[in-house]
Amino acid sequence: MRVRTLVIYITTGFVAAVLALVAVQYMTRRNLEELISANESLLDEYRMSSGLSHQADSTSRAALAVKINLVDQSGQRVLRWNLYLTIGVLALLTAVFAIIIGRMKKQAELIGQLNTSERKLKEAVLVKENFLANMSHEIRTPLNAILGYTNLLQKKKLDADTRLHITTVQQSGETLLAIVNDILDLSKIESGMMRIEHVPFDPEALVHSVGTMFHHRSAEKNVPLIVSFDPAIPETITGDPTRLTQILVNLVSNAFKFTETGEINLRVTANGRNDDRVNLMFEVTDTGIGIETERLETIFERFRQAEDSTTRQFGGTGLGLSIVRDLVHLQDGHIALSSKPGAGTSVKVTIPYRVAVESELPLAGAPAEAAHAQRPGLRVLIAEDHIINQGLMMRLMEERGIAGRVATNGFEAIEMLRSEPFDLVFMDIQMPGMDGYTATRAIREELKLTIPVIAMTAHAMEGEKEKCIRLGMDDHMAKPVRESELDRVLTTYTKPLLRNGVSVNPFKVIDLDYMREISNGDASYEKLVTEQFLHLMPRELEALSAAVGKRDRSEIRRIAHGIKTTISIMGLNALLDEPLDVLENGSSAKEDISGLVEQVLGVCKEALGEAGIFYRQFQRD
Repeated sequence: MRVRTLVIYITTGFVAAVLALVAVQYMTRRNLEELISANESLLDEYRMSSGLSHQADSTSRAALAVKINLVDQSGQRVLRWNLYLTIGVLALLTAVFAIIIGRMKKQAELIGQLNTSERKLKEAVLVKENFLANMSHEIRTPLNAILGYTNLLQKKKLDADTRLHITTVQQSGETLLAIVNDILDLSKIESGMMRIEHVPFDPEALVHSVGTMFHHRSAEKNVPLIVSFDPAIPETITGDPTRLTQILVNLVSNAFKFTETGEINLRVTANGRNDDRVNLMFEVTDTGIGIETERLETIFERFRQAEDSTTRQFGGTGLGLSIVRDLVHLQDGHIALSSKPGAGTSVKVTIPYRVAVESELPLAGAPAEAAHAQRPGLRVLIAEDHIINQGLMMRLMEERGIAGRVATNGFEAIEMLRSEPFDLVFMDIQMPGMDGYTATRAIREELKLTIPVIAMTAHAMEGEKEKCIRLGMDDHMAKPVRESELDRVLTTYTKPLLRNGVSVNPFKVIDLDYMREISNGDASYEKLVTEQFLHLMPRELEALSAAVGKRDRSEIRRIAHGIKTTISIMGLNALLDEPLDVLENGSSAKEDISGLVEQVLGVCKEALGEAGIFYRQFQRD
């Protein structure tokens, strides 16, 4: 806009200057023509007067003098006008150029101000990112100790009162961690660093696992969560299962927060399919307090809730729905909310996914290794400057039969690696003297060691894992350290305990891979869902046997559908989906039903035994 104005000023100035010059030339030409005409008139008169000899000599001379005087005066006027016009044109040109130069100077100043403001904005963004990274580090470091030691305490034999206190501490720590994660997610979204993955996953298993997560809360509030899944949805789709889980958990958690009576429904339907694309609609409906119509427009704004008193009464930061909306939009989806005060709320999320082709499907592997497998003889170096976290990591190593050594900074870690053999290094990033990045570089370049180095950091900003790997590390564990994540790293980078040359694996039926993928290292979640499985499964099996005895087909269908939800967290779908589908949807004869029921009962009873073994590792001393 400023450039356009400047061009207009310049053009106007030149046009004015040109017009002035034309006017000067025109006036000069007119005056000269008048002078020439006057001179010619004087000349004619002079000739006429000469022809009359001496008749009116004195009269002619007087008249000629008058004429000459008039011509001189006219010449002077022409010269004055020329001078005035020239001065005017020069003044006009000077004014135009002064305006142009002033505008150019002002534009240069504005450009300088713009550059300065952009630089300050970049500096402010950098300061904010550094602040969030440091805040994350400073909060996660003590949280690592709080959650780690509460997990260790929960494995002890405690009286009911002490266990209640420990559970309260852990729940408070998990709540604080969730708030920190919300703030970090918000920062990632604002800075454009939130990444959406595209990996194949089973949407039905994911949805049922989300339902399983809320079994305990549903029982506490006596508000049932009803999960329904459209059978027309493909078995495997490509997208981001982690972000989808985050969206659904947030929506269902909100529904439970504001619902005291009635029920909550989580429905998943295929909202249109085109060749290799499918739009999935996830609808969460509750019978809670609802939202007033005039507040619906602001409900997705950050740090805003439906009422000012909501935070005091129900808790929360007001970031949940905002993050959900942003995550949906990042996946090219859309979200809609409808509500009525006192009648409940419905949130509909539609996200497009690609149907996975056979080549993208993960290969079936052996069942997951037993948690906390013993690895005697393994030597691990723990580079960690925080004394409480040193003690926690050493305790976790002792539980697994691993010999651990501690280095308080990068210099000590390098010297210990120079003189002692180790099988693995857990490397904290932020340490005094020499940080983890520098120490890892020295391990690779100076010591020439290929030993696995695992980053162990409270920094949780997007790209931190990639940065660690780029600088020579093999993997990344975020604090607070989850025991399942620790076991994954140990399984990946070390050799487990062998018996007669064969890896120990006590689980033949249950598969914990999916549980660990969903838990993302949260041992308390794994304990909770295992406890729920051990509690719910016997009752459902008993109800199924009773329904078969009564030949109640509708009850058999209902129970079979519920069992599909319960078994998903233990990875039993591959073994039981087919017989349960027949029980739920088929019209088999009585003999066929009995056989299918026996198959389900046999697998589930064996799974209960293995789940009990897995659960006892959370309770052992």
